[in-house]
Amino acid sequence: MRSFGLICVCALTIVGCSTGEADDSGNGSIFTTSTTATTGPGTSAGDTEEDDEEGEDDGSSDSADTSESSTTADDPLCGNGVKESGEECDGNDLGGLSCIDFGHDNGTLLCANDCTLFSNACSTCGDGQLAATEACDGNNFGGLTCTDLGYASGSLSCASDCSQVFEDGCEASVQCGNGLIDDGEACDGGNLNGETCLTQGFDGGSLSCSNCVFDTTACTIETCVSLLGSCNILLQDCCEGLTCGLLVCVPEE
Repeated sequence: MRSFGLICVCALTIVGCSTGEADDSGNGSIFTTSTTATTGPGTSAGDTEEDDEEGEDDGSSDSADTSESSTTADDPLCGNGVKESGEECDGNDLGGLSCIDFGHDNGTLLCANDCTLFSNACSTCGDGQLAATEACDGNNFGGLTCTDLGYASGSLSCASDCSQVFEDGCEASVQCGNGLIDDGEACDGGNLNGETCLTQGFDGGSLSCSNCVFDTTACTIETCVSLLGSCNILLQDCCEGLTCGLLVCVPEE
């Protein structure tokens, strides 16, 4: 009987130890850890709900992206050099149009930065409107007169293609030829009023006077470097009488 009692005590002791471990892992009940139902191998219902929500979010995001891309795919891209629907032009692609299509006979049709045609550089010789590509148009000389060109009076004339202004109708001063610089005269005979080719913007040559207006036909523009101009020691590109020293042209010693 003593042996039987000892066996029972041991058995109770073992059962008691096992129950204590279960209590430590949960809240005192071994069944509390399995209250979440599973929907498949290794997946709980809670996990499935989370995944579904993420899937819904992803789906709506993808749908928005697809919608956005579809609305911009057909829009013209100004600046790619290709005239597309909704554009008048794009870069040099004018759709085969020219100034002639806009009623002009000369000039260059351009494309603005917003892909619209720009005809301001087009011109029509004879319409009296002075365009950027014209020297004159009819009697329109852009405000230029004979007196601006050194004459006493007279009228300018325009070439038939609006490319050149003629001074044939301008008149010199009635006192031209007296050797004195009168009003409206730039020079008179050999009297150049102290002016030379250099003061007229040339590098050399001989300035003369014709009809009391400077004649720069004999003035020259040199390719050599003038006094104190930047030079190349190896090329020795200074004008005659000068030498290249310290990278500028100085008089020869």
